[in-house]
Amino acid sequence: MNPTLVHTLAEQPLAIIGDIHGEIQALNALLDHLDHHPLLKNRRLVFIGDLCDRGPDSVAVITRVRELIDQGRALAILGNHEINLLANDAKDGSGWFFDSRETPDTPHYAPFTRATATQRPEIRDFFCSLPLALRMPGLRIVHAAWDPVAIESIAQVPLGNILTLIHEWDLRIQKMAEENDLRARYIAERERWARELEDPNNPPPYLDAVADFEFLQQRFNPIKRMTSGIEARSAQPFYSGHRWRYSDRIAWWDQDPDPTPVVVGHYWRLFQPPKQPDAWRYSRLFQNITPTAWHGSQRQAYCIDYSVGARWNERQQQKSTNTTQYRLAALLWPERQLVFDDGQQLPTT
Repeated sequence: MNPTLVHTLAEQPLAIIGDIHGEIQALNALLDHLDHHPLLKNRRLVFIGDLCDRGPDSVAVITRVRELIDQGRALAILGNHEINLLANDAKDGSGWFFDSRETPDTPHYAPFTRATATQRPEIRDFFCSLPLALRMPGLRIVHAAWDPVAIESIAQVPLGNILTLIHEWDLRIQKMAEENDLRARYIAERERWARELEDPNNPPPYLDAVADFEFLQQRFNPIKRMTSGIEARSAQPFYSGHRWRYSDRIAWWDQDPDPTPVVVGHYWRLFQPPKQPDAWRYSRLFQNITPTAWHGSQRQAYCIDYSVGARWNERQQQKSTNTTQYRLAALLWPERQLVFDDGQQLPTT
């Protein structure tokens, strides 16, 4: 059977690694711990997406992951940051790849290694070779949301066709947005309030067209739902990821009826919950859930993203010395054991 964008694996032990976001030091440290433990050596690695953006060296992370895949030691799936790159949607933290983001990203993330003119098409080709989800007996793996309708809609699409799928869904969403001139109003609002949209101290007014267009994408586009999660229009704009947002993430796992374990990244979980919930926007998704606990309607879900993507910005702001609450983790399957980049190992609950 030819591989598709929902890749099927034979049952085997795995180490599922969370969002890396260009943190090459954390990745190397975690891989070193995995390689030198007698029970973990030679285990198949699975990278859950968001290899790039925000950290100091996305190029090095992508190179390391690609080498592991070429050696047959690893698999990887696409996250929303890889999809943004393939769609030429330059967003916060992507100045390492997109020239248009180099200047606005510099205050938050510099210095960062930039991809060369030779490396950029190679990186795009590599991302085009990756699936959107993995499944094997007794386990589901996706970057943000295992949405059955979305999964079914792309399950038979041959691997390597992600660019075509992105283009097709962009056209469908644009056609839907032509009603009531939504697309034109969306573009006009984005252009009119471009400066304010990235200014935490000077918010724009509530931008209805931006909110409606983002909600349209999250509701109908299966790529968005799988890699960015299931979202709802927010009652108030909020500032996150260095821009004002109008759609908010929801804990879709609480309505997931499938008891099959599902592992995701994306949601910026913290190992040490913030003292003030408002200090970390997405901590509310894990209220009353301990940092090593499975979650969801049947405790079937596990978020393996422990927010290492915030580590570089933390260092830039001189808020950290040698310790940080932002961590990179691997979830060992079927043991359901955690291994962190500092070598700590903990069971999940």
